[in-house]
Amino acid sequence: MRLSRIPHGELLGAPLPEPHTTGTDLAHHLGLTRFTDAGFPWFAPVGQRLVTHIRQVVRREMERAGYAELRGPAVHRVETLAPAGWLERFGGELIGFSPPFDQYTLAATSEEPLLSYLGPGGLASHRQLPMRLFEFREIFRFRDRPQGIYNSRQFQCCLFASLDTDHDAYLRSATHAQRAVRAVLDRLRLRAELVRDEATGGFEFIFPYARGDRPRSRTIPYHRDATRPTTTADDLPQGGVAMGYGYTHTPAFDVRFRDEDNQVRVPVMGTYGIGVQRCVVALLEQHRVPGGIALPASVRPFDVMVTPQGRGPGQARAAERIYETLLDADVSVVLDDRHGASMGCRMRFADAVGVPWRVVVGRDEAHNGTARLRGARGAHQTETTLTTDGLLDHLARRGREEWAAAAGLDDDRIGALA
Repeated sequence: MRLSRIPHGELLGAPLPEPHTTGTDLAHHLGLTRFTDAGFPWFAPVGQRLVTHIRQVVRREMERAGYAELRGPAVHRVETLAPAGWLERFGGELIGFSPPFDQYTLAATSEEPLLSYLGPGGLASHRQLPMRLFEFREIFRFRDRPQGIYNSRQFQCCLFASLDTDHDAYLRSATHAQRAVRAVLDRLRLRAELVRDEATGGFEFIFPYARGDRPRSRTIPYHRDATRPTTTADDLPQGGVAMGYGYTHTPAFDVRFRDEDNQVRVPVMGTYGIGVQRCVVALLEQHRVPGGIALPASVRPFDVMVTPQGRGPGQARAAERIYETLLDADVSVVLDDRHGASMGCRMRFADAVGVPWRVVVGRDEAHNGTARLRGARGAHQTETTLTTDGLLDHLARRGREEWAAAAGLDDDRIGALA
């Protein structure tokens, strides 16, 4: 990515607001998101890279947990929602169309479209159970008071579901889903508390968030059991990042299977979700450092920033060559080639989005075919002058060390990766 070629790129690297700014506002200040219509966010090019990496982490963990990915449309027939009583209960949240297309609505749920897709023949035998599916979906719902990307009118989710033979099997799948969510959060290095109800399988993962809408007392286990005792701490603001519960309307849909005795039965369904945009907010909340965000390696937008120093054409051409060489080597790299941007602004951008390595090409480096490699602010790493080959070797070695450290490997195992 060349920062000179993206919209609003000149704003990247502006001084950040006060530390108490919440994650949903920080996303805007960092240049990750932008709103042109109330409640409907744009993810800017840098922000979209963060979202893409989050989705990659989620996809890997879902597949590792045995879920199969599918992809549904953004538009459904209104009658698809009718069997579950969704229109009567939540019709005011639907975002639909005017005549003659008023029989359609933008996707607002996950369970009913999935069951409609399965339909007759989608599930035939008990041997297919447990069936575990997931999809990435854009959800559209009307919000009276949208709160940035945390609670917007269009939001991105990983929605996943389990279909089982009976309630006990569903409870096992609900526990399995909790482990899958925890694996995702661990990979994202996010701290979240699991609140669950073992009897119903309902659960939520919540994190401290001053503008959150999910205090412990409002999570699914408390909501579905009014007798569950609460304390003052249960009403403290929290943010919800994932949830799951048993879906009770499956009998209203034409989804059946034959059990071991060849009897036709209705599967028991669990429905779950991970909020991709809420993961962004949680990452910004939990990984803030002075001057920016130290995002985990698995999701940060870029590993390396290349920038010329000075306005000479030689520096610009040399920086461009290094940038293209790193791209060819599959390095996650950004070129800060913005005209007129100061070196301070460029380093603030790298600090703001957590770029750990900065490659600076000045006049001398352009003449000598070298570059200066800097670490992130506060990393206490000496600036090093390297050739392009030396730069590639250094980045590859540090990348292996970082990956191995995240995986918990010892020094001997790290050495074996070299």
